[in-house]
Amino acid sequence: MTAEASAAQESEWWEHKDGGILVLHIGERYDTVPALVATLLLDPKRRGISGDVAGDVLRLEAQLRDLDHRLTNKLTDIGGHVTAGQLHLAEVGKTWFAARRRAVVRAGLQAALDAQTEAGEAHAEVLSLQRILRSFVIAMEPDGGLLAEAAAGWARASSVPPGVAVFQNDQYFLLDTRRAAGPEGLAGTIGGEDFGELWRRDGDDPVDEPLNRVGCWLVGYIERSQEIYAVRRSDSQTREVWLLGRGFSKLHAHELLLPLATRMQEPNSVILVAEAVSAARHDHAGRRAV
Repeated sequence: MTAEASAAQESEWWEHKDGGILVLHIGERYDTVPALVATLLLDPKRRGISGDVAGDVLRLEAQLRDLDHRLTNKLTDIGGHVTAGQLHLAEVGKTWFAARRRAVVRAGLQAALDAQTEAGEAHAEVLSLQRILRSFVIAMEPDGGLLAEAAAGWARASSVPPGVAVFQNDQYFLLDTRRAAGPEGLAGTIGGEDFGELWRRDGDDPVDEPLNRVGCWLVGYIERSQEIYAVRRSDSQTREVWLLGRGFSKLHAHELLLPLATRMQEPNSVILVAEAVSAARHDHAGRRAV
């Protein structure tokens, strides 16, 4: 643990009052934790609170992200059953002879619709709890340690930033012959120089060990094409590539990316890189125009 993280942990503490009221103290500042979030934090089945405030918060947030992922997949599966049921009902027909079969199909479709509604409500609740938790931490304005790191990352949207070109996989990216393919290894099949392989983005991060704070994105630079890119390297997802910007000399790429590497563990850190590359590109274009 760094000295900064240790100091931050010492200045952060929980105050548990009667009636399930939980107060977060950060230095001289304090605020009451939203009731729904406090209930989850205090639940002994979820580990409860400890002397490690940041650890408690990050674990709960990871549990909510995991539930989000599971419910999203469940809704996708149920949606497939609903569509199949609707098609089946249309195929049965409306004749008197098909009445019994139609009733069975309709009952199955209704069960799928009910499950869809239930899962949808649960998913909405999970997303709401995640927003409440993140908004509370951001509003507390922690000034150091893991909470400050989390607040900075949670304030960024995880969607693809404007100006980023998205390639379905690295093979499509390498169709441009200016980009060199490299040997299999840390950088995958894309050649060039990498600036870290654990950049993060919501929806792509592993959630089983939240305190590791690692992601699956690699950020790299190809001198031959003067491009900065990011590639998702996950066993469970496509090897998507983002072209973040082009026209960067090796020196410029180093000056831009090396300082950002210290923030790799922040949530949505690959978005931070994309925004920094976009800003640098526009700044360079503005100077040329002048």
